[in-house]
Amino acid sequence: MEYKIDVLKVGQFPETPGAEIYWMSNFGDDKWETLNVYAMLIRGGGSVVMVNSGPALDYLEWLNKLWGGGTNGRHQFVVHDDDLIEKRLASVGVKPKDVQHMIITPLQPYAIGGIDKFPNAQIYVNRNGWAELFAPRYKKHPHDNFYACVPKRLITYVFLEAWGRMNFMKNEETILPGIDVFWTGVHHRSSVAVKVKTKEGNVVFSDCFFRYEHIIENRMLGISENMYEALKAYERIRKEADILVPMYDPRVLEDHPDGKIGY
Repeated sequence: MEYKIDVLKVGQFPETPGAEIYWMSNFGDDKWETLNVYAMLIRGGGSVVMVNSGPALDYLEWLNKLWGGGTNGRHQFVVHDDDLIEKRLASVGVKPKDVQHMIITPLQPYAIGGIDKFPNAQIYVNRNGWAELFAPRYKKHPHDNFYACVPKRLITYVFLEAWGRMNFMKNEETILPGIDVFWTGVHHRSSVAVKVKTKEGNVVFSDCFFRYEHIIENRMLGISENMYEALKAYERIRKEADILVPMYDPRVLEDHPDGKIGY
């Protein structure tokens, strides 16, 4: 099965420290870079699949205080009106209720924050990443602040209202023929790569690489939790991907006008 893909911008970090992107480099104040945040719509054979659901808008003020800490508020997440997930989907003729499958990577509020807008979607998260969040080895974690990962109102939602639709993926999982998910780690314990077959070749989308350079040049992610996971994941992605879609690279929309792949 071959699919068509729409890469959808759902927000942006206008300024991000370079050292967060590239390990042990790009430290200067002039090395800050813009990061887009993407969701991905996959369609084919009557199936409608999303990777990520957009941010939790009611959480942004609190999150930006957290994310801006240590940068004098410079590092902020911004959602423009045309970034709203409902508007992005409407622009390609899709309603949230049409989505049948929702893959989340990573368990962060810009990825999981809109899941309650998709009442008919089966929701997929990596089992080990879920366990590390809800049954953590270290409750006080320097990277995964529990309430910054899943907004409080959505904790009730996933355990009660949506529990029957929650699916906990193994480290290798096939969602549909031609849509495969494998665990990567690197960025978060819940980070995965989504590989989609299109007429242009295999597309790999993941948060484990922020920029093309992470894969093409094997540069390590600055905000990586495990360098060995990065080396392994990047090697695999280089072998299996014909088209890279870094989850945060603004150049994706330059390389694929209107975010379209496989049309």
